[in-house]
Amino acid sequence: MAAVFPQPAESSFEEKMAALESTPLFMKSLPSEESNDPVIQALQSLAFDGTPDEIAQNFKEQGNDYFKGKRYREAISFYTQGIDAKPSDIALHEALLCNRAACNLELKNYGSVLRDCSKVLTLNTKSSKAYYRSATALFALERYEESLDCCERCLEYDPENKGVRSIRDRSAKAKAEKLRKESEKQERIHNEQREKKLLQVAFKERNLFAVYNPKGSSENPYEPHFDPEDPEGTTLIIPVFLLYPQHATSDVIAHFVEDTTFSTHIFQMFPPQAPSPSWDKAEQYIANNLVVYAITRRKRLLKVGKKMSLRDVCNAAKAKEGDPDDGLELKDGCLTFVVVPKGEVEQNWVDEFKRTRTPYGKTPRKKDIDEGVKLAMSVNHKILRTANAPTTSPDETEVSVAQALIDLENNVPELKTELRALQISAAREVDVRGGKKAIVVFVPIPQLKAFHKVQQRLTRELEKKFSDRHVVFVAQRRMLSKPTRNSRVKQKRPRSRTLTDVHEKILEDLVFPTEIVGKRTRVSADGSKLLKVILDPKDATSLEYKLDSFSSVYRRLTGKDVTFEFPPANQE
Repeated sequence: MAAVFPQPAESSFEEKMAALESTPLFMKSLPSEESNDPVIQALQSLAFDGTPDEIAQNFKEQGNDYFKGKRYREAISFYTQGIDAKPSDIALHEALLCNRAACNLELKNYGSVLRDCSKVLTLNTKSSKAYYRSATALFALERYEESLDCCERCLEYDPENKGVRSIRDRSAKAKAEKLRKESEKQERIHNEQREKKLLQVAFKERNLFAVYNPKGSSENPYEPHFDPEDPEGTTLIIPVFLLYPQHATSDVIAHFVEDTTFSTHIFQMFPPQAPSPSWDKAEQYIANNLVVYAITRRKRLLKVGKKMSLRDVCNAAKAKEGDPDDGLELKDGCLTFVVVPKGEVEQNWVDEFKRTRTPYGKTPRKKDIDEGVKLAMSVNHKILRTANAPTTSPDETEVSVAQALIDLENNVPELKTELRALQISAAREVDVRGGKKAIVVFVPIPQLKAFHKVQQRLTRELEKKFSDRHVVFVAQRRMLSKPTRNSRVKQKRPRSRTLTDVHEKILEDLVFPTEIVGKRTRVSADGSKLLKVILDPKDATSLEYKLDSFSSVYRRLTGKDVTFEFPPANQE
């Protein structure tokens, strides 16, 4: 048996390069201090043999060779050694500085370019190359005024220099474009400030009180603005939020012109002959059977007549003479109204509102405070922010999902034990094809198996509560970037943290409890890819209605196009 000797440790790439550069033949530059190596001593005697001008000329020629080969850093080293030789020939010194500036210009070291060109101009005030390279560097730094100044100084004595004239034209054009953009920006800011002041005046005239979220801007994409089609520019368009408290759902009228009556919108949304919304099982939401209510800042309840416009409601919300100021609250740029069916539902809601309302400026009862604190604590307990979850406070969707879980825990005995320990990390709404929406509930990975035990029943119950939206559960996973040579973390990346694995797990989470029986990737002529996921046909009846939601959620989370389908019944 052959003896096994210890092998030398394999050196890194950096160590190999350092060893190679320490070899005299492959050195980028010779050491300035004395060396005991006879080869280096011989090379030093050759390189530094002669007068300062001869030494500088030698380094300049070597630098030129490297510059032609686009090895700019090595060229800079030789030009620097030529400058350090302190040649007495001013033209040679000027050429070395100009050439080093040219290398730095290629490397985009614009500060070094300007320093070298400044030194050149102290030696020769009519150096066209120095002016050209200074102007180019200043242009790259977007200092167009200074770039034009360099060009004008050069063209005074060298008017036919095409390079300088070209950079002058580019600088002049860029300066004009910059001034135009700045002017447009200032005009836009001025117009926005002017419109903001006009809106404040309009709000005051209409008894509107703007209330904004102190924690930051809301997600409302619509803002009150003046009607662009109004020649006088005085008609307001305001987003209106319609609440249906009986079903815990809502609608948004993004552009409600203040001269339009409420009945116009109500008849368009709930026409008498059209089928009722999916959430209105009792078919009570029909235009002729609905009443609209407005709630003022001081918690007064206003019943909106059919012929009343939004402007009429604003005027009706004005406080009586001698009373404190009152009006409608414009919360995050949106007015809110309540829509309920006439009769018993209306009377019950009005009685409940009067019983629980707290007049503006008064302190709520201790009982109400305790109930509110208890509710907030229970909702916050249901939301566990994991490492990869948002760090912001829970939004409306997350609070709604958490509250729904609490309600199910309290009202559904079969789920009480399992739901008590379960928490969510986040929840988001996703737009689905056909104008629908889906709710993505993110759960902590350690609790994923516990969710799977009750997920089918839980999904059905949540979709009853959110009757207009589908509900899917996805684990809150974390991806790690691929380690590079300069990464501080030397630990090997786990496969479960790779992009590919996380995307595969998201697919499995979306379609649970069914199984994925096949995948196909179709590549189009333009290079785009479409993933086809084939699901177990035994679950076709229970999941077919959610396939579009699966595709939309997966595209939103990963950016990849995917279609879900079941194989034909006769296919084995």
